[in-house]
Amino acid sequence: MSAQETPDRDSTISVISGLFGGFLGIAVALSLALVIVPSGQFLSLSNYLQILAAFSGAVVFSYYSLRHGGGPGLLWAAGAFALWGIANVAWYAAVFFGVGTFTFPSLIDMGFIASILLLSSAYNRIYPRKQVKGPLLLALLFLMLVVPLAILVTGGITDQGLTILLYFFACGSLIITGLNHSLSDHPAALAGTLLFAISFMAYPIRETFFAGNPYLTILGPFVAAGFSLIVLGLIPYGAGTTQGVPEQPADPPREP
Repeated sequence: MSAQETPDRDSTISVISGLFGGFLGIAVALSLALVIVPSGQFLSLSNYLQILAAFSGAVVFSYYSLRHGGGPGLLWAAGAFALWGIANVAWYAAVFFGVGTFTFPSLIDMGFIASILLLSSAYNRIYPRKQVKGPLLLALLFLMLVVPLAILVTGGITDQGLTILLYFFACGSLIITGLNHSLSDHPAALAGTLLFAISFMAYPIRETFFAGNPYLTILGPFVAAGFSLIVLGLIPYGAGTTQGVPEQPADPPREP
């Protein structure tokens, strides 16, 4: 890497940090607005912000992977963000062209679930493996599956119940993969991942049981905030790598 490349890279990171910091601030403001005064206008702004953050994140990840040798993991992250954005835009396009609205569950949900699994695969390629204690992972797996399994047992096997199970499985995979690959060493990415995963565990529950609740529209800004934090957490790491390998040696493993 040339001496001139570092200032340019640092400047680019500053611009991107400012942009996604702005997205995060708007998401926080929209969350408060939707709680205080639930409004269709605020909800629309939330949806637009999610799409903008998703596609912007996809562009940024692609740029750093191709321009700065961030490794294939960032391309997987770009694919996850882009797929999520495409699925959301498809919903709006169907409404705009008179095809109708998609009711839960639908193919749109399959796009969201696939994007979550792609992001999980990205973490597997971006961060080095870091062994997490087995009991913690088992406890997380139990928490991820107990709710959808309880819904299936009490309500029978339905499309809604199976889709809820898929959402919880994908979100559980995302969290467990992240924790097992050093995500805890990157607080912004960890916070964004948890916010994103929690939103998509709550989303199918809302669509199935609480579709008319105006306060649960707060999940939209949570998704936008999650996207923003993930980008803010991933970019400094990805931009400081060459073909996905950190330039600085990793810290030695800590004693238990």
